[in-house]
Amino acid sequence: MNEHPIPWGKLEMPDQHRSIELPLGLSLNIERKGNEILITRFSEGEPVLYRFITGTESSLYLEPGLPDLPMTLKPQMSLSILPGKKLEAIVEVPLVVKILTGSSSKKVQLLEFPLNSLSRSFFGNPDSGEISYFLESPLYKSTEEYEKRDSSVYCQVTISNRSVQNLEFERMILRVPYLSLYYGKKHLYGSPVVVTFRGQEQISQIVHKKSAPSCEPELQFASPPRLSEDNGLFKRSFFFIKTLYTG
Repeated sequence: MNEHPIPWGKLEMPDQHRSIELPLGLSLNIERKGNEILITRFSEGEPVLYRFITGTESSLYLEPGLPDLPMTLKPQMSLSILPGKKLEAIVEVPLVVKILTGSSSKKVQLLEFPLNSLSRSFFGNPDSGEISYFLESPLYKSTEEYEKRDSSVYCQVTISNRSVQNLEFERMILRVPYLSLYYGKKHLYGSPVVVTFRGQEQISQIVHKKSAPSCEPELQFASPPRLSEDNGLFKRSFFFIKTLYTG
């Protein structure tokens, strides 16, 4: 499927057992015993055991995922987008590994976990804000400038300033649960996000595209978004984006 070190897709289970080495020194041990699946996850040498009653016929799958909460994104350095200009950046988002059982057309998730640690944050005001994960990013233009390539998903973000004032980029919310995932030859990608800023008194427009990004040719579809966009949530996202840019 690709050159990624993680064996995505249907898991072959010779002798009802499979060991998988993951990036960052993590590993998995998966064993089928009758109608049970035993999964041991090793992190820094410490084992954590999970037991699932699944039946004897279901297959196992390993799939990539994005975090279950939005990311509060902060640039690593002061950033200003001038009127009429746009920022085109790649954001390195921590990769989530998912283990599922079932058939190719109907799967049930058993377990998921991020390869990199995720720090909880809060976006918005105390009355209407929401819990998120915090992510500080250099907002590089290409994946090759990043280092955690085997343990990340790369999300293409475009922010256009259609106002007459400088856009002082401090923080924004990146709603990764709305993004699809794609396999590249070496990397994993999220579907593109396009933000249009029209001024401090205007609601910014944000679009989560349904297509593959242009980062790499011939990308293969990996998995759909965790969540479908809800009109109510989408309006609240605009409110947070507007609040973000008013200083």
